[in-house]
Amino acid sequence: MNSITQQYVMAVFAVKYRLGMIDSRWAPDFYAMMGKILNDMDGVRPLKINGYRDHVHVLYSTRGMIADTEIVRRLKTESSRWLNEKRWTLGRFGWQRGGARITCSPSGLPRLKAYIDNQWEHHRVKTFREEYEGWLRSLGLTTSKYDLPEDPQ
Repeated sequence: MNSITQQYVMAVFAVKYRLGMIDSRWAPDFYAMMGKILNDMDGVRPLKINGYRDHVHVLYSTRGMIADTEIVRRLKTESSRWLNEKRWTLGRFGWQRGGARITCSPSGLPRLKAYIDNQWEHHRVKTFREEYEGWLRSLGLTTSKYDLPEDPQ
């Protein structure tokens, strides 16, 4: 009998210094390109990608052939390179170090996809920092160890 692995992961990571560099006019093209990057990896499939001006949520499935850290590293590297080549931002675009990766059960996928779809509306009332710190508290993690860097001045 063969071993079967299927995992659903939501990766969340921020624009460097949490600057609001993602523009709603070109964000759909940016997210589509990120989906292509995932599709090009062995055993990885994008399920939903969306975000807000200062961060992105990437939901993908993986068969475990590539480590999650490598998936996210390649996604961040290739997407920032692509965006800088397009010159759609003022200044150089980059992702902040680190981020979060949260697994999801198959039964939770519809709710998570709906949440990711609703990012622009959701962040009209709650900042990324508030959202991130709320996740940490809900997971029983102290926010001091995982705090985001201070807001740029």
